Amino acid sequence: MSGVAGDHAITLAERMALDRIAPQTWRSRHGDSNQNGRSYGGQLLGQAFHAALLEAPPEREPTMMQFLFLQGAMPDRPVDYTVSGLQSGKRFDSAGVRGTQGERTVLQAQVSCALPLDGPAHARPSPVLADEDPERLPGLAQVSSQLRDQLALMGGYGRDVNDCIEFRIPDAERQLAGATADHRFRYWIRVPHGLPDVPRLQAACFAYLSDWWLNFCSMAPHLKRAGERPIYITSLNHGVWLHRVPRCDRWLHVASESLHAAHGRGLSIAHYHDLEGRHVATASQDCLLAYGD
Repeated sequence: MSGVAGDHAITLAERMALDRIAPQTWRSRHGDSNQNGRSYGGQLLGQAFHAALLEAPPEREPTMMQFLFLQGAMPDRPVDYTVSGLQSGKRFDSAGVRGTQGERTVLQAQVSCALPLDGPAHARPSPVLADEDPERLPGLAQVSSQLRDQLALMGGYGRDVNDCIEFRIPDAERQLAGATADHRFRYWIRVPHGLPDVPRLQAACFAYLSDWWLNFCSMAPHLKRAGERPIYITSLNHGVWLHRVPRCDRWLHVASESLHAAHGRGLSIAHYHDLEGRHVATASQDCLLAYGD
């Protein structure tokens, strides 16, 4: 289990690939490490979503996933995803997913799909400025090393690297500096290589992306105290709602906001818009947010 196949870094489609090992049970082919040596949460989100969608009726579109991180998964061992049917009605289909490594249950998820219906429509407008071009914005590597070192003290954000994610930050110095950062954070994100035009794979890849920096807005208001007490941050649960299946190999704008933090937990929510300004998805995450020793 690793992030390379042969002599090349594997694509996100390859990272999402699963092998059927038993009826309604799928096994991951590749692991994906985070900076703490555990599996990146987005890997688990994407693979669990993909396993459920591989078992879903083909005519029903993916609409939602609710996900619990139960134990840290190890990236050098495969994860087995067992899918169990919960509902199969005229319009909706729901399934549960249990992820295990040996005897350890590392995740539990619920996924829903639905037939498109004719109904009232409205959407959250895009907050993007008309002349903002993500191609011309800095990535994290272009941010000053002093600022990245400060971020690394608060959960290690300044050291994040992932060759399956391209990440750009508008007004980076203001959004990331302790004196000016607040509970709102916006950024652009995409997969930097082409993906097959397969909606269920695209949905799984979006789940992978949705974990990237989502809970930073819960920590950002406290950056001014960087170095005083380190903050330990890790995901507890995660929700994804697809208003339409996004194309993850095209830029998506993310507007995130932390609604509340107290008692060792922080809640974040994010809205995703495509380059055409369409509101394509919403995600939420509750995280452990506590001072370390």
